[in-house]
Amino acid sequence: IKIVDDQVYVTCKDRLVRLHDLDSDGEADFYESFSADQDVSVNFHAFNFDLQVDDQGNFYYAKSGHGADTDLPGAIIRVSPDGEQRDVFSTGFRTPNGMGRLPDGRITVSDNQGQWTPASKINLLREGGYYGWVGNYSIPGMWAPGGGTIDLDKVDPPETFDPPLVWMPQDFDNSSGGQLFVDDDRWGPLSGRLLHTSFGKGWLYYTMMQQVGDVSQAAIVKLPFDFRTGIMRAHVNPADGWVYATGLQGWNGGGRVGLLENGIQRLRYTGKPYKMVRDCKVTPDGLSIEFNFPLDVRSATSAEAFDVRHWNYRRQKSYGSEKYSPSTGQVGTDRVNVTSVSLGADGRSVHLNVPDIRPVDQVHLILKLKAADGDDFEEEIYWTINRVPSQ
Repeated sequence: IKIVDDQVYVTCKDRLVRLHDLDSDGEADFYESFSADQDVSVNFHAFNFDLQVDDQGNFYYAKSGHGADTDLPGAIIRVSPDGEQRDVFSTGFRTPNGMGRLPDGRITVSDNQGQWTPASKINLLREGGYYGWVGNYSIPGMWAPGGGTIDLDKVDPPETFDPPLVWMPQDFDNSSGGQLFVDDDRWGPLSGRLLHTSFGKGWLYYTMMQQVGDVSQAAIVKLPFDFRTGIMRAHVNPADGWVYATGLQGWNGGGRVGLLENGIQRLRYTGKPYKMVRDCKVTPDGLSIEFNFPLDVRSATSAEAFDVRHWNYRRQKSYGSEKYSPSTGQVGTDRVNVTSVSLGADGRSVHLNVPDIRPVDQVHLILKLKAADGDDFEEEIYWTINRVPSQ
């Protein structure tokens, strides 16, 4: 649902609908077909997801690729403000259950592990971008791309695709939801960053983005809260500045056990100090991590405080991917070569010197150090390096 100029717009499986309250009794009594979808699949898995609006008033929603027996599966659709024009904004999505919008108007969308999608991920979209999924498989008797009119053996999968903002392994997020940028100061130290939701795990995350030339990349951290349901959509309430998240359970293979079927939950800032990783940046010679509190010098400069491994994924027609060593290409992970750790002049940042730093799908970093006040601090960071800055 999106409210634009006090009018309610709803994403449906076959169209966008605008709701009208003609007799002003607070209940919608006329459902206007605002933009009919010309590419509708009957398969249960072929959803239309989310709804976002840019500064020009254009609407965006995501069409599932997996399970779709239509001609244009796995695409982001853009609809003009008057509903008269529709076009394809970007393609290559398997199950893009959730979108978001940055303050500069750029659109984000998640995707979930499966065929041609080696791990869950968050994408930062560009117009005309292609994000990796290929519609060249089917389940006979249930669905087939193009309704069975396409010879799947002749589909030529593109070798390259736009890399995601960040990859996430299955035990971190097995089924992604949408994103939310929080710009309300009442939400405290977590304000001013992109959040990400997990339907599968019922967790909420925050990201730390980096722009290197024309390439974007990010690190992501899970917040220490177990939501009672899987969560997919989150919004800031303008009345109080807090984040409200909604979701459900349903089918959730590999998800967190014990999630409730449905619910709306609130996450608010108590005003108490909250120690956190504030920023992550790839540098020409390593990894820099910034905190919002002063560090204990001895622990922060100890190599033993940082357990860092990395690996790549393999995009393929079969479901998901193993972890592959960047050095050998074989199944497995490599320890990152951290030769030294230095403390920043402000006492709130560290630099991990990695002489052979390289682009890699996944960096996994576990921190175990102490704050200057003696408190233990532990954190887990997943990180994607699409480009290393030049000197």
